[in-house]
Amino acid sequence: MLHKISLKILIGTAVFLLAVLLGINLGATFGKKSKPQEPALEASISDALLLNKNLKNVLNVHKEIIPRYSKADTNAIGEIWLVPNGMSIPNYMLRAAREIERCKGKVHLMKEIRNGRAALLKYEGEQGIYPLTEIRIIDSLWQPNSSKLAVVLAVRERNKILSNNPEILDKLNFPYNLLIPSSRPELLEAGKKAKVNIIPWIPMESRENIYNAEKKVQIPLGLASEKELAKRLEKILKQFGKPSGFAAFNGEDFLVHPASVEMLGNTLLSKKLWFWDLSKRGIASLSPMECLKKELRCRKDYLDIESEEQIKKTLRTARMYGSAILLFELTEKSIMLLEKLPSIAEKQGTRLTLAEEVF
Repeated sequence: MLHKISLKILIGTAVFLLAVLLGINLGATFGKKSKPQEPALEASISDALLLNKNLKNVLNVHKEIIPRYSKADTNAIGEIWLVPNGMSIPNYMLRAAREIERCKGKVHLMKEIRNGRAALLKYEGEQGIYPLTEIRIIDSLWQPNSSKLAVVLAVRERNKILSNNPEILDKLNFPYNLLIPSSRPELLEAGKKAKVNIIPWIPMESRENIYNAEKKVQIPLGLASEKELAKRLEKILKQFGKPSGFAAFNGEDFLVHPASVEMLGNTLLSKKLWFWDLSKRGIASLSPMECLKKELRCRKDYLDIESEEQIKKTLRTARMYGSAILLFELTEKSIMLLEKLPSIAEKQGTRLTLAEEVF
């Protein structure tokens, strides 16, 4: 009898233990299946651990220098990163801050030094706090496509080059725009045959002595409504295809008239057009603050006398601010000066483009 009881107990115990083991195994299996996938977590950890390497790639660090300093001096610069010219230090700092944040790091110090030619950076990540780093721009090394420059050639009312010798434009082996008066259909037709990128140059009412052809089609003062202004502009712009904006030709009277300027701004906004004011210096127009407030794309420039100095000045502007426009009259001299521009621009990392991209 005792043997039978012991056998039942043993069998029951074995069954119980087997059930417990199966339950544990099933729970473990279910737990594995219910866990989130690991690859995304591993990628995040990888980015965090490789913060230093990722940051160098983003900043396009050309060379690293480790200066000699006392380890006891926590304020000493531990690393110097040499980066290409063509991009401003604030731009480098912004990129660094974004990458550190992306890699789950934290910025302790970010300070511009050396008159804007370098910056100090102190940051930490999963590996701890990194040494104080100086990001220093190399003057002799340029980062490709770090800035943009648009070249625009203004075709004056009686330009003979476009009419008689358009082949000379073939010397300009880079993107550029021609600024053509809407009052001169013969010049517009010549520009279309040359297959160049054209910006409409629309005359506006002006006290200046202009030709009768311009007076007949200029945008006058005293338009009844924005609808009337939009209708006039639409008729003119239709001749040019579908331009995204236009320039003012003269317009000294129109652009000092507050009601007309207000009407112009509202029309530009509704039609999503950019506006280029090329009237004389000192003439009131859409102010930069007003353009910013209304989210308008507009700028004011002047037709400069073509010279090597003006080219150098515009290249410096592109390098400093990231973009610039070089505006010359279409002459044989200007074409001669611009033939070497692509190689000069490339050396400083400036890409030649169309004006529409700069506005």
